[in-house]
Amino acid sequence: MSIVPAKFLEWTREYTVHDAAIDHEHQILYDMVDRYHEAMLGGQGKKVVGKFLTELTKFTLNHFSNEEKLMAATNYPKIKEHILQHDRIRRMSTEVQERIKHGETAITIELLQFLSNWLKNHTMVTDRQMGDYVQVEQIYAAYLERLLQGDKRGCGRIVQRLLTEGISFENLYVDLLQKAMYHTGDLWMKNRISVATEHLITATTLSMMTLVHPLLLDAPRNGKKAVVTCVGGELHQVGGKMVSDMFELHGWDSYFLGADTPVEGLLDLIGEKQPDVLCLSVSLSIHVNQLEKTVEKTRARFSELNILVGGQAFLHNTEEFNSDPRLSYLRSLYDLDAWIASR
Repeated sequence: MSIVPAKFLEWTREYTVHDAAIDHEHQILYDMVDRYHEAMLGGQGKKVVGKFLTELTKFTLNHFSNEEKLMAATNYPKIKEHILQHDRIRRMSTEVQERIKHGETAITIELLQFLSNWLKNHTMVTDRQMGDYVQVEQIYAAYLERLLQGDKRGCGRIVQRLLTEGISFENLYVDLLQKAMYHTGDLWMKNRISVATEHLITATTLSMMTLVHPLLLDAPRNGKKAVVTCVGGELHQVGGKMVSDMFELHGWDSYFLGADTPVEGLLDLIGEKQPDVLCLSVSLSIHVNQLEKTVEKTRARFSELNILVGGQAFLHNTEEFNSDPRLSYLRSLYDLDAWIASR
């Protein structure tokens, strides 16, 4: 019985970016690198490296162009960072070609390792983030329609499908749930929906977030703690709950106090829990003054406590509290993810 050797590099469905054309191009790239590996095993690596690299570069440049068109067409928020990674590969390709032209022959193994690591990391991380965003964009209109209709079951089916397909926590919360809530808020501000409808949509969104809770409960704990709350007078709590869930997903114990939390009660809880960070959410600009008072009173009692602030109230106010080195303004859950990763 003949045994078919395992491929050096093989594309699987876990790498999908939910776009058939881009997925197909990724499969071609994986096959090209695998064929080069076979040539190396057959002692032909140095002989074919020039031709291989020329073909790979030509195909990759076209592939990058197609990815960038897709990101631009869907208004992908991380397009600049993604293109920077593409530019790094473009430069690397040029450098390798120059080294081969100058007769460097020991480059074959180095090149293979680089391509293997890059394809796995780029497609599994960077491209998957883009793919999750594209996937949400494809179903966003259907989700929003059901949300505005108060169809909780229909919304639940969409969210459950995304979770089953492995969508990232950040993409689900930011690109679907949060985006829909922001749209809802805009409709309410324009008097196109009633307060009752806005409350119904908020309740439905909170229900959708409970579908993520099994992931939060399974995350291993790391011993770090966060207190998350909305400042006094602030009644919009969905953003704060998302922040709390993000900490839980990363293994923190997060104490979410909900809406309209009195300062004195908050300070007592901080004294009791001794958290590593306090997060304050503000949705309406009329509550920014209350935020400043809360920060001032917190700092008076807990001078070394890290404080994070964020919310829609800062949409048109980019002040970042530069006077306090332990206080940071975060624009999104993506910023929060980066902040947590730095701890």
